[in-house]
Amino acid sequence: MNNINQKELENLIEKYNNTNPTIIKRNLIRIIEDSEYRRDSQALADKVGLSIQAIYLYRQYRKPTNISFEIALKLANVLGVGVEELIK
Repeated sequence: MNNINQKELENLIEKYNNTNPTIIKRNLIRIIEDSEYRRDSQALADKVGLSIQAIYLYRQYRKPTNISFEIALKLANVLGVGVEELIK
């Protein structure tokens, strides 16, 4: 990874960490609902390497959840979106 890519990654992580977790969660729920995993949380959990309970927790609006950048990156990759989609 060259310095430009590293700097971009650092900026993305900083932006992610400075975004309200409620916004991230709301966007994640919307993206999951629009995906092929809408009705198959187990398949999403298996692809990301998480428990189905974690996916259920991430999909509940009323449960406050801080999703780490690493998990968000894995979810974004499986869902076919950029991490930027979670923080806008």
